[in-house]
Amino acid sequence: MNPPSPVGTWKPRSGIAGTLRTCLTVAIGLATAFALADPPGEKPSARLSEDPHDWPMYNRDVIGTRHNPVERTLSRDNVQNLVEKWRFPPRDSEQRIGVVHAVSVVNGYVYFGTETMPAVYKLTPDGKVKWSYSDPERQGRRGGSQGFGLPTNGFMNAPLVTADTVYIGEVAGSIYALDRFTGHLRWKIDTRKEPFPGAHPANTVFSGPILGEGNIIVAGGAFEHASAADPRNRGCTGRGFVVALEPYTGKVVWKYDVGPEPGPLDPPVTITHDWGSKTYHFGPSTGSVWCTPSFDAETHTLFFGTDCHNSPKQPTKDDPLLSTKHSCAVIAIDSRTGAEKWVTQINPDDVWNYGLPGYDSKTGRYKDQSIGDTPKIYTIAVDGKPTKVVGCGCKNGGFYVFEAATGKIVAHTPIYTGPPQHPPRGVDPRTLALPSVIGGLQTGCATDGRAIYTNGIDILGLGTSLGYRPPTGGRVVSLSLDLRAENWRHERPKVPAVGGTREKPMYTDVGDPVGSGIAIANGVAYFTTTVSNRLVALDTASGRSLKEIELGPVWCGPVVSRGRVYVGTGNLLFSPGNPLEAYFPKSQYGSVISFGLPGEDEVSRMGSGSE
Repeated sequence: MNPPSPVGTWKPRSGIAGTLRTCLTVAIGLATAFALADPPGEKPSARLSEDPHDWPMYNRDVIGTRHNPVERTLSRDNVQNLVEKWRFPPRDSEQRIGVVHAVSVVNGYVYFGTETMPAVYKLTPDGKVKWSYSDPERQGRRGGSQGFGLPTNGFMNAPLVTADTVYIGEVAGSIYALDRFTGHLRWKIDTRKEPFPGAHPANTVFSGPILGEGNIIVAGGAFEHASAADPRNRGCTGRGFVVALEPYTGKVVWKYDVGPEPGPLDPPVTITHDWGSKTYHFGPSTGSVWCTPSFDAETHTLFFGTDCHNSPKQPTKDDPLLSTKHSCAVIAIDSRTGAEKWVTQINPDDVWNYGLPGYDSKTGRYKDQSIGDTPKIYTIAVDGKPTKVVGCGCKNGGFYVFEAATGKIVAHTPIYTGPPQHPPRGVDPRTLALPSVIGGLQTGCATDGRAIYTNGIDILGLGTSLGYRPPTGGRVVSLSLDLRAENWRHERPKVPAVGGTREKPMYTDVGDPVGSGIAIANGVAYFTTTVSNRLVALDTASGRSLKEIELGPVWCGPVVSRGRVYVGTGNLLFSPGNPLEAYFPKSQYGSVISFGLPGEDEVSRMGSGSE
């Protein structure tokens, strides 16, 4: 199959692309990337910002830390003085934009896409629109889902900003390359249509792009959770993928497909569960990749996690499980070729879709226990020897550490495996979060090279016999890199009333989950909360609360750059219009807010001039 034809042609801009130097060094001395000059006669390669103050992608760096190691303006001593410097659109503006789930910041300029009213924006350092891009093929669509939940449009992760191009993925399966200075489309690839190899009509891209081996690395896969619940559906046929693209053409360099190709099940497989049964004629639909991958330049390796199956595999006498080893797993592949290095499954036999309960009473297993958190790369002592490892959170509520070379599990935090009951019994006090279809550790855990910082969502009964109970808790926890010690935990206080009216709220005494990505900078951990809707700053040494700012509906992780904290607002997750989920305050409109210290600072001096 031929690679996709690019839309638009790249023309070099003189003086823009610089050499890539090390953009992050954590305490363990890992470099995020290495700069190489382009050999004579070869195509130019993409370059990241030379300035380590920038936050040019979802995790800030390719090793997944979500840590800005050079921030010095904001600190635990002054962060309580944070004030709003600007917001876009301004409070008094009639302009509206869609929900903002993630932002990137380079040279004081802010880049983001919107889930609803889909568009990609570039803002100047003082919060004015430099440019915006809307796909003309998507005009008139507000984003969201159609039919049985297939995403139709919208951007739900941060763009990758290189020296001259902005790359971003869309939940409707397209990948865009936009000119960084004009917003003009350079090329677009639709992973739902040929000639993209293995194109599937349900493909989607939730992850943020990264740069690896000079290529643009994007992960995605088929979103068939809702279509599998349709009684007319006979089984799912999609699977996850990671693809490497030439930065200036969009040409596919290599593509890794997760697990075996789905096909007819002979005989068909019937799954009987607490809500009934369903017979599947196609499978296995192997785990899509929701997380942003990480990249180890030293060993030429990409690491990522996968989702569960929506349809089962064919069971056999030798292997009676309904899942392949690639579902709910952490995977390492060669970043030069896409060849598989190792696969370590965390949650076996996990087949789930919207038509299945979130807990299997027969096996005692929670379902949909996927890995959406980026595997972070760092070094610890294993058996007395310095060993490179990757660590990531899982929706089962555990944080796992793997040997980077082999995939062997080195350690993990306690997992709750009891039945869904309220209150749960026998929970280990070191459990980070409770499992569920939208619980546990979703995405965006962080490390500063000294500790791991995890978020957490407790909503144990969702999708089970407990029904629509609101979340019961949320927290941020600091752990030693080897997970042996817990440094502190910040437990979010209950929210007295949510939903309904002040006189008659729909829910009371509601837990306050932390589902957003955590940002670490200069001894401060920043995150947002999804019920109280606050931006929170904690002291990374003690867990002491330093500052809280009310935002309104939000499900966006903050980023820190040049003495500013940036965060997007708006939220339609997880069930827009469902009154039973009123405990997650909703808004179809969003904003981007920049917080800093009072008075003039580095960013305000940049103004609205051109780069």
